[in-house]
Amino acid sequence: MPNKVFHLDLVRQQFAAHANDYAASATHAHGASLARLIELCQPQRDWLMLDVSTGAGFTAFAFAPRVARIIAADLTPEMLAQARKIVKEREIQNVEFREADAHQLPFTNYYFDLVTNRIALHHYADARKAIAEMARVCKRGGLVALVDNIVPPDKVTAGWINHFEKLRDPSHNWCFPLARLEAMFADAGLKVEQSETLQKEIELEAWSERMGASEEVKKDLRARLLTAPDEVKAWLTPRVDGDKMYFKLTEGIVFGRKELAIKSIGE
Repeated sequence: MPNKVFHLDLVRQQFAAHANDYAASATHAHGASLARLIELCQPQRDWLMLDVSTGAGFTAFAFAPRVARIIAADLTPEMLAQARKIVKEREIQNVEFREADAHQLPFTNYYFDLVTNRIALHHYADARKAIAEMARVCKRGGLVALVDNIVPPDKVTAGWINHFEKLRDPSHNWCFPLARLEAMFADAGLKVEQSETLQKEIELEAWSERMGASEEVKKDLRARLLTAPDEVKAWLTPRVDGDKMYFKLTEGIVFGRKELAIKSIGE
């Protein structure tokens, strides 16, 4: 596990420097997993929702017409500034923003009907702790819905993919297999009601530039994909189209309900 304070500072630096790029990211704004998340959650008009690591706010904005109020929390002030700009442009009235660390959420137990976390867990120094925090602030009988990039169970292949991600983005910590995410939910007192995967195709150049990768790093990433082990190629399915290179990331969606008769974490 990385040093937590150092890693938090690294995440802040990376996302502060590239907040504009994430605000313009179609993958984060309109990805298939966002529509599926709404479908699974079936949000209700009277719900209070928390979106953890909201980034530029796209998950919160998609849910906003469907719930009473949303608190959109993020570690990085520059990302929240982008989200505030977008919420003003769209004239969304029921989203408010809080600066917060996912490992130590500044909210009381049993506060939210729904807690969401989308494409962020792989940045956390302690994913298990963050999921426990999401469960803590969720009401009994409430929902926690998570989307994140996942890796296959094979440790060697998982290690290759995580190293590849970290070359592109030093603030990346670790992507887990889907079964590990399910186990973390169970450990946090969340009963998994749905678990599934989606694939998204990524254009290597745009993906690399979003986190400010140098030309040298971009060339290295391309070379690594071309010469990757067969097990990695089977997972990432790289392809070349002209001068562009593409590969697929797999997202895991885990949807869990806070158990009614348990002792809450932190009680």
